[in-house]
Amino acid sequence: MIGRMIDRLLILAMLGPELALWRRAGRRPVVWWRDDDARRTGPALTLLLGMSARYSVPLTVAAIPDGDLAALAGACGVTPGVELAIHGFRHENRAAPGRPSGEVVDGDSLAEVLASLDTALAAFAKAGVRPSLFVPPWNNVHRTLETALAVRGLGLSGYDGMLAPEALPPRVDAHLDIMRWKPTARFRGARRFLDRARRLLAERRRKRAWNEPIGLLTHHLDHDEAAWRFLALILPVLQPQARPLLSAEVASQAA
Repeated sequence: MIGRMIDRLLILAMLGPELALWRRAGRRPVVWWRDDDARRTGPALTLLLGMSARYSVPLTVAAIPDGDLAALAGACGVTPGVELAIHGFRHENRAAPGRPSGEVVDGDSLAEVLASLDTALAAFAKAGVRPSLFVPPWNNVHRTLETALAVRGLGLSGYDGMLAPEALPPRVDAHLDIMRWKPTARFRGARRFLDRARRLLAERRRKRAWNEPIGLLTHHLDHDEAAWRFLALILPVLQPQARPLLSAEVASQAA
């Protein structure tokens, strides 16, 4: 109870003045929500989807193709505003020692990456899902992967980049990770999270980049109690909207 009260006060103190400036300008921040690493249904996913429904907040669930996609599609399908995205091929780190973790590495041919991507797309299709977004594990965007996604007409979502709807592939990133990962996974902390959120909002306001989206990033399987508690408080404040459409999706819908 005390922790919830402190977090609520911090949100008011650290984000309140900045959000007031947005309201004064007649604007509302464009925030969207992505959750990574889904493989199957379970209590954590149920809690995640429950929050999406309770606060009427759309959600993009990045799912690993080797999981139980049929069950995931069924659970997400009954929650309004929830979509599935492709989260890599097997979520296996193939990077050389000392290199950043990644699934697609130097030496992989375009044909090999396309074959893996086609296998992932087939797995989603078997579950009755036609995803339009690819989320690389560890947010590691390799050039060969980018080319493969462009060939297949998929959008890309990494971390901390600007919206690029006309790029090949079109891209929309996440920016606000609720978790810290070293030395172990745990809630980032309200002050750290809110400080970054305030900075991102202020940058967009000063540049008058009102429609530049900010992506909230969660990992439901790794949340501790503090992360869940804070998420329940911050969702009504940030009010995430549907993921911004990318040009490939617009073209697909118009076809």
